[in-house]
Amino acid sequence: MQPLLTELLNLPGMDVESYSNAGDHLILEIEAKTICSNCPRCGEESHAIHQNHWHMARDLSISDKSVSLRYNRRQFKCKNCGKPFSESLDFIGSRKHYTDRFAERVVKDLMHGDIYNVAKKYDVTDDLVASMLEYLSKKKEI
Repeated sequence: MQPLLTELLNLPGMDVESYSNAGDHLILEIEAKTICSNCPRCGEESHAIHQNHWHMARDLSISDKSVSLRYNRRQFKCKNCGKPFSESLDFIGSRKHYTDRFAERVVKDLMHGDIYNVAKKYDVTDDLVASMLEYLSKKKEI
C-alpha cells in the first residue's frame, strides 16, 4: 500500500512509511530516501545525524480528504565546519506548516476570489492566506 501512496503523493525523494485515516482526514508519515545532506555553509556532505525534528504540514487533499504530512526534518552536524544544520526539503519552506504546492493552490484560487472566501474554502485563516502569498512572491524572486 505504501508504494502506491508514495506514487500518489508524488514528492521526489520521499517515501510514505505509514498512514492513518481519521474520517475525513489522512495523515501520511513520510521519510527522505537520502542518508546525507550538504552543509549550507561549506557545501560538505554530511552523514552524521545530530537530531530529529518531526513536523506536520498541510498538503493537497486526496479524494476529498484533507491531508497532513508528518515528516522529519533531520539536523546534521558538519564534520568540516562543526556546525549543525537542518536538511533542506524541496517541497516545503523552512518553518512552514504547509507544502509549497498547497500554498500555490491557495494563491492560485486568489485570482478568482478574495482572501476571506479562499481562507474559508481551505479552512485556514485570512492571515495565513496572506502569508502564503508573501512567501511565494519572495520565493519566485530568488
